[in-house]
Amino acid sequence: MGLLLLGAVVANAQQEIIGVAFEFLQQNNLDSAKAAINRAVVLPETANDPLAWQVRGYVYKSIYFKTEKNNKRSPARIEALNSLKKSIVLDEAKEIYTENTTALKFLINSLHNDAAASLEAANKNLNPADYELAIELFKKSQEFYKIINPDPAVNQEKQIEFDLALGLVYNTFIESSKKDSTRTFKYRRLAKNLYNKVLVVDPDNVSANYSMGILYYNQAVELILASEYGDLEELERLQDNSDKLFKASLPFMEKAYTLDPTRPETLQGLTGIWFSLHETEKSNIYRQKLQDIEKPK
Repeated sequence: MGLLLLGAVVANAQQEIIGVAFEFLQQNNLDSAKAAINRAVVLPETANDPLAWQVRGYVYKSIYFKTEKNNKRSPARIEALNSLKKSIVLDEAKEIYTENTTALKFLINSLHNDAAASLEAANKNLNPADYELAIELFKKSQEFYKIINPDPAVNQEKQIEFDLALGLVYNTFIESSKKDSTRTFKYRRLAKNLYNKVLVVDPDNVSANYSMGILYYNQAVELILASEYGDLEELERLQDNSDKLFKASLPFMEKAYTLDPTRPETLQGLTGIWFSLHETEKSNIYRQKLQDIEKPK
């Protein structure tokens, strides 16, 4: 056999290993499929073949689905995502782009769903590890989503949606930490930083404005309640600090009201703020607005 012909036979054999891996995958023989495709992606002739990396993505996607679906930190899922990403990069002609992005979207959605489930668990169990995992998973989902849709506006919208959900979790931690001032301070600071982050990119976000306002409002109310147990000097200090907090709340509540004048919670907040600042007339104006929208139609 001539050298050129021998070379062609060897090259074809190395290309065939991708097909072999795919056949094992179709037979649900995932161990053999994994061994074959991992060999294919290191062979010089197939290491830069987008099909090889696509099949590797499929194999690890199947491993994730079969054995690691309940593992939110599934190594197989990450291997699948990275493989599909590499296939997309290598597939300059976009011959298999649709198949790659379909598989990628499935895995991204699984990350997003696990992030949401982790936030829900944090809200229920009050375990910081749950929301920390949610942040990790969402960040990873965004990393790969940008491959499919690099539009900054779309990705910013997704980030804001997640941040607002995370803020609700922080608020739950605040409410559960009333007897631990250090813990309360920590989660109030995290929540404020989060809402500030949202407002930097979206100053007209109704939820972020209201949420920031209610953080200051609730903090002021806590000081008023605490003042019932202090001496006169302490009472004056707490009263002064609560007034500062109500005033800090006011611009956020007013902005939220401007953006959505029919939200009852905002009207309740403005009623309470002006009443606490001894502006009875202004308080009554918002109380009346609240009564008007709550009247049966």
